[in-house]
Order: sequence, then C-alpha cells, then structure tokens
Amino acid sequence: MTIRILVNAALLAIPIAVTLGILFGLQSHRDATGQPPLFAPQPPPIPTPAPPKPPKNGVTKTRYCQKSYGITPDTTGQQYILNPNQWNWNVGDPGRLCMNVTTFNNGTYATSTTAPQFMVSWQYPRGPEDNPVHAFPNIQIDTDVIPATVNSISKVDIDIEWSYGVGNETTTSSTLADLTADNLNTNVAVDMFIDSDKTAAQNPAKAKFELMVWFAAYGSSTQPIGFSNGAVSTQTLNGNTFNLYAGINTATKQNVMTWYTDTPIQKFNGDISPLINSVFKLTTVTDIPKSSDYLGYLALGSEAFSVDKTVTLYVPQLSIDIETSST
Repeated sequence: MTIRILVNAALLAIPIAVTLGILFGLQSHRDATGQPPLFAPQPPPIPTPAPPKPPKNGVTKTRYCQKSYGITPDTTGQQYILNPNQWNWNVGDPGRLCMNVTTFNNGTYATSTTAPQFMVSWQYPRGPEDNPVHAFPNIQIDTDVIPATVNSISKVDIDIEWSYGVGNETTTSSTLADLTADNLNTNVAVDMFIDSDKTAAQNPAKAKFELMVWFAAYGSSTQPIGFSNGAVSTQTLNGNTFNLYAGINTATKQNVMTWYTDTPIQKFNGDISPLINSVFKLTTVTDIPKSSDYLGYLALGSEAFSVDKTVTLYVPQLSIDIETSST
C-alpha cells in the first residue's frame, strides 16, 4: 500500500515539475528580453481623450434637416427653442428643408433677449388645396414669463430683420418679382396660442385660440383663415397697416385670428401688444378670447407651402422680449 502511494506521488510530481521547468524557462527568457512577468496584472486601459471643446469665443454653425428636432442653444440670457418642424412631410416625400443655426460658444449675445442667427432653406411642391402647408420652421421663446394672463402683459417687443432669397443657404434678399417668378408661397409670422386654461395655452394642439401677426405673405395660396370673408378690423402699428381676419381652422377646430399685411415688413422693432389687446374689443366676431385668458406660447417662423426652386429665409437679427406687471 505504501509503495503504491509513493508511486502515485512520483507520477503526479513529474508533470508538475515539467510544467514548472517550462514556466521558469519562459520567465527567464522574458526577464532577459525586458518583457513583463507572465502573470503580472494587466495595467488599466489608457482612456480615450475626450474630443476638444470648441473655443469659448468661437462660433458654431450647425445644420438640422430632421422632420422635427428641438434645438436649445446655450445662452446666458433668454432661452430659445428652434425646430425645423416639417410636420406635414415624411422621409421619402418630395421636397426637403434644412435649418442652419449659428451659435456663440460662450452663450453671450448682443442683449439678454437676442436670439441666435438662423436660416431655413427649403423646397416643396404644391400640396393639396385643403392641406397646403408642409412645415413651420420656427424659433420659440422659452421663458418662465409665460404662460401669463394677457391683461398682465405690459409689452411684447419684437425686434427682427429677415429676408427671403432664391437659392440654397443664401443671405441675399431677392426681389418680389424674383420670388413671384419662383412661385413662392409662404409667410413670415409670429404665432401665439391663448386659452382660459393655463396648461392648454402652452400646447398649440389644445389651445382654443390661435393669434398670428404676419410680417409677409408671398403667393396666391398664402392666405389667412377667413380671408375670403373680409377683414374684421384694421390697425396701424409702427407705420404699418395690418388687417385682421378671423375664422375656424377646420382641421384643428381652433379659432384663428390673423393680423395680415399686404406689404412685406422686413425690419420691425416695436411692441405688438396693441394688436393682441385689440382682439378683446371685437364686436364683429362672436367667439373671442378674454383678456384674463393665458398667453402660453409664442414663436416666430415661416409656413412653408410650396416653391419651384429652393429658397432661404435668413434671420440675422431677432429679439423677443415679453414683460408682465410682475417682471
């Protein structure tokens, strides 16, 4: 029995000794050639360096061609949300739109309410008569000043300079004749939503009233709701004449009121609250908002109907400043 145990132990020791001999030989070779030990722990991986941040005083230009995408540039002042908003267009449909936004990397603009520069280049074919709009690329004010009751709002200052030009990503303004020859159908407008419910007023799909101020209308298809019924009011603001049209949006069932101008206003700097407040005094329209209702949404954009060749809306200057009795 003892002999058997000794034999088994010897047989077990032989492969162990052979293995150790091989390992010691390999380790000697690694020592001689400067290699790390066989069973040394692996060093931690070298981290991949983060991409360099853009210079703080630089400018970044970014293109957005998505169907819908909320763009919130960094700013030390008032926040804005930009969106290509191709709400009536899908990938694969004819036409396209891209929004280019120019931002300052340090988030500092000319004033605390100055928005980033942007341009929108687009081309769509003519749509059906009962649903002609393809997109509403826009910039929305994102502030805790609204929602607020309209009777608490002391001013809604709009300082804007814009142009429309034939061509892709152009900053050159085209003549009315050239835009007409391109069969351009679009507008440039401030879009607002009002409701007696504070939450509904912030949702363009749920608010009862839509109030617009058009700074331009191009093309025979670009007509405000209620246009065929004639103007229900006229007002002059900053030397510009606006006619008010009212009607029901049959698709959304919302009451829509539009201040419309016959002549494009490419530069405007003033308070549009007189246009807002005057709708509360209408006697020719039965269903109107009340001054105690909430203004919950305000954006500026361009309803893109159709055009033959690509056009570009360029907005080098925009500031929207809403103040209330509590601000």
